[in-house]
Amino acid sequence: MRRMIKRLLSSLLILSINVLVLSVYPQPAQAFVSATGTFTASSSCPALSSIRRQANPGNVNISPDASYPLLGKNKQQATYYQIRVEGAEPTARWVAVSCGKITEDIIASRNLDYVLAVSWQPSFCETRPEKVECVNQTGDRFDATNFAIHGLWPQPRNNTYCNVPQNLKQLDKNRRWLELPELALSRELRQELAIKMPGYQSGLHRHEWYKHGTCYSETPEEYYQETIALLDQLNESGVRTLFAQNLERDITNNQIGQAFSTAFGSTSKVLVSCVNVNRENLIQELLINLRGEIEANTNIADLLAAAPNANSGCRQGQVDSVDE
Repeated sequence: MRRMIKRLLSSLLILSINVLVLSVYPQPAQAFVSATGTFTASSSCPALSSIRRQANPGNVNISPDASYPLLGKNKQQATYYQIRVEGAEPTARWVAVSCGKITEDIIASRNLDYVLAVSWQPSFCETRPEKVECVNQTGDRFDATNFAIHGLWPQPRNNTYCNVPQNLKQLDKNRRWLELPELALSRELRQELAIKMPGYQSGLHRHEWYKHGTCYSETPEEYYQETIALLDQLNESGVRTLFAQNLERDITNNQIGQAFSTAFGSTSKVLVSCVNVNRENLIQELLINLRGEIEANTNIADLLAAAPNANSGCRQGQVDSVDE
């Protein structure tokens, strides 16, 4: 009898500890969940552009009995559905689950592993001098001494062209990027992107959206806002300083790793990509592993800490400068 009571008390103690741990260390929030199907409204409800801010540009309301394309859920046990509201700006809107029902619900969880690819543009231009962004590159332009956006790639690498029509996919694969439909971007973001993604001049922003961004979010505005936020953190760190202070000099993979460690606390999440030009080994790109939910204010250090290790890449390379 005493043994049974002792076991019961022990079980109650373990249960109490587990409850305490869960209350002190809550489970991480679930990620956005992509979905396809139809949402049918049962009442008039506000259509929000942001759940957190409860923002509703244009004071848009959904109409009872109207149907809307379903884009996703805010988490697996949804409290909000994301739908497309034609005529709204932006068109992707959030409505409370109590406002209607899903008539078809095909769900796929969004992977939370990414690669942020940033270019050292002078080295890229050594290999593609005919590109318009290379022809007009100058030593005082942003990308001469800062990392530039190549792309933000959801993983695994074959996670591409999500719901992109075949004709657009073929245009992209044929590198006819300027023939792809223009992206719905705010004027402010478009201006910033043209600076921080030099390949914008060649349609790189369209290519990256249709190939990778469509598997990241529902809008190119969100995709590029969050990509730029990550790039800005990198360019404000000692990693960028290491490159800018060593133009025309070699730096090692270990130096880059140490710069990442000092700035963000992680050393082994970056693949250094080099290219050989005229017998010079030039650092052309950094491929940075990230893991976690990304928002405009997400600390890149947290994403790096959770990410898997990367292959180190080339051991040493020169930091190229602009040829003028």
